[in-house]
Amino acid sequence: MKKIMKTLWAVAVMLLTATTAFAGDGTKASPYTVAELNAQKSALATSCDTVWVKADLKGLGEDGTAQDNYDTDVKHMAAVFADATGSFTAYSWQILGQIALDDLTNTKDLLIALTWQTGSHPYGNTQSPQYASSYEPEAEHFSLVELHNALKVTIPAEGLRGFHVPASFVVPENMIAVKVGAGYSSSKGAYVSFTNFDGAEAPYVAPKNAALVLMAVPGTYKLVLSAALYDQGFSNGSGLNPGTQAGLNTVTTKNRALFRFTGTGFERNSSNNCEVTLESKDEVYLMVSSLDNNFMGKYEFETPERNWISWNGGHYGDYHDLSAIAGVRSEQSAAPQGMFDLQGRRIANGQRAASGLYIVNGKKYISK
Repeated sequence: MKKIMKTLWAVAVMLLTATTAFAGDGTKASPYTVAELNAQKSALATSCDTVWVKADLKGLGEDGTAQDNYDTDVKHMAAVFADATGSFTAYSWQILGQIALDDLTNTKDLLIALTWQTGSHPYGNTQSPQYASSYEPEAEHFSLVELHNALKVTIPAEGLRGFHVPASFVVPENMIAVKVGAGYSSSKGAYVSFTNFDGAEAPYVAPKNAALVLMAVPGTYKLVLSAALYDQGFSNGSGLNPGTQAGLNTVTTKNRALFRFTGTGFERNSSNNCEVTLESKDEVYLMVSSLDNNFMGKYEFETPERNWISWNGGHYGDYHDLSAIAGVRSEQSAAPQGMFDLQGRRIANGQRAASGLYIVNGKKYISK
């Protein structure tokens, strides 16, 4: 009897050890440990499957010592990930090619999708297992597909935020990314245009370093970093530009005025044509012509002082209607009815409102 019990105990210990050693199966719901991932290289090279692992980001570059990935050298398109069971290096030009550690809001307990590549491959998308870029090494390596939990963005009370990050990200289903353009034509004069990319309508992937205005219900949102170049639904070209630092940003283009996006419009807040002051480097600014015969006085939404262009984009049917985003209708239905200024003071019926921004039945309205 003792011998049988000893045998059963040994079997139980073996099963417990096996369960502990192989905790994950490589799915998103049950990701591998790093040791389990490294043990699967041969199988992954044959299958080209996308697998999931949970780990911390230890640093950028092939050895994890780089501060940013702006260098075009292959080693600066890599990052070192690790947990208690080991470490691995993964590459992605779309995700890591220009990013710095301070661009991320978290480096712990990241959920990572990747493949094990046997050589360089074209850019991929969510329908293809090949995510490596031609910039990545020819030798066998891990190539990132997606990076979860590394970045989040807060949308303020206005429901709008100018934003960019030096990596590709998926537009969430409960968010609209607005591309803003600026131009001039003999028929239109100077103009600003707005194009919406609704995450609920398609799996849009924003290009690396794309300067956008994000529109959503106020709150904090997690952004998934993605290497899926062929899922990108819009180009990087825009009237909006990314900041490079907090503080004064200067460009060399002549005859241009720079307007920082403030949450309700575009403000010219530096005296020189080609300077703009930003509070953080992830802010964006609009670049427009400053020539008198193009710009001054011809923008439809500009103030007489020529220092402000109001937001008039991202609308569905009427001015800045956020009801297209899930969950807003219930919030708006509870909003006070009537017209209020930004200090919350009601404008009496029949009283003429001075030029400016007001809230009418829970929606923003511009009186001219």
